[in-house]
Amino acid sequence: MDCAVRRAIAETTAGIASGIAHGIAAAAGPLRLRIDFATPELAAAFARAFAGATPAAADPADDAGVWRITVASGSGGTPVPSLVPAERGGDMRLGAGAEAYVLWMGRHAPTLYAVDLERRQALYWVEDAAAIPAWERSRPFLPIIQVMLDATPWIAVHAAAIARDGGAVMLTGPGRAGKTTLSLAALKAGWRYSGDDYVLLRTDVPEVASLFATARLRDDMAARFPWIGAVLREVSQELGERRHELVLGGGQGGGGALGGAALKAVLLLDRRGAQAPQFGPATRTAVLSTLMANTLVATPGYEAARTAKVMRLLAMLRPRRFDPGADFAPALDALAGELA
Repeated sequence: MDCAVRRAIAETTAGIASGIAHGIAAAAGPLRLRIDFATPELAAAFARAFAGATPAAADPADDAGVWRITVASGSGGTPVPSLVPAERGGDMRLGAGAEAYVLWMGRHAPTLYAVDLERRQALYWVEDAAAIPAWERSRPFLPIIQVMLDATPWIAVHAAAIARDGGAVMLTGPGRAGKTTLSLAALKAGWRYSGDDYVLLRTDVPEVASLFATARLRDDMAARFPWIGAVLREVSQELGERRHELVLGGGQGGGGALGGAALKAVLLLDRRGAQAPQFGPATRTAVLSTLMANTLVATPGYEAARTAKVMRLLAMLRPRRFDPGADFAPALDALAGELA
């Protein structure tokens, strides 16, 4: 498998190397990324999603240690890579080896993720750029980036995080628990926003960092954030639910910026109807389950090693349950107390 992945990436990227439309430089924790887009349409879909991204140099002077991701599409003229199965609409196919990784999403989305770990090269290929799901545009290439992080103490996890005064709080919980709304309220109030869906977590020394500069706000919550019009990319509709797709940056809504900090608290959001913020005990098992359930589905492969990373982090901190109550301001005051 490793040789097949390496060959497919090399063949596909060689065919479009001279026609790259746009490139960005970004970071994923300790990793330096260069992401090249084969068409302007792909650049428009993805480039703004990355926190702190800048235009990539045409001929970088220091390319050592940089991970390269090439982004291409069949609709943009890139031929079908050899790793794509003949039956494209079948089940998901996964190959996770020591030196290479390949994931074909199949009927879930006609998308290929492939990584050559030895050469630090990756390929994202989608059949039709016009049909890229909103969730993919909000957190692009996540399976690829997760594989690149596997050799480091960092991992991308399904959680939100906010930071201020040198410390961060990570918020986990099931869907509709309030991770996005509380994170956006914190951003408005001057906190740093690390993410509402996926954040970077360092597991040897507790720390969180931003990966994406995006948020996905449910339609029924939009009225609580009148400032989002300035950062609204689109309104999406998936599985019967409307979401406001946001692209954030420093000072949005007169508030804070993007970024992370040393992780001081891990909280399991658990709304039980309290009017005022309430803390309570939470088991590490419950927190691990909420962190990893979506993470392992969105980034399949190497499940045991990735779960062990997060377990190591949770052993260093005592997670707690948090009901934020009815209003944002008291909830944020309570969270600030966790960082005092």
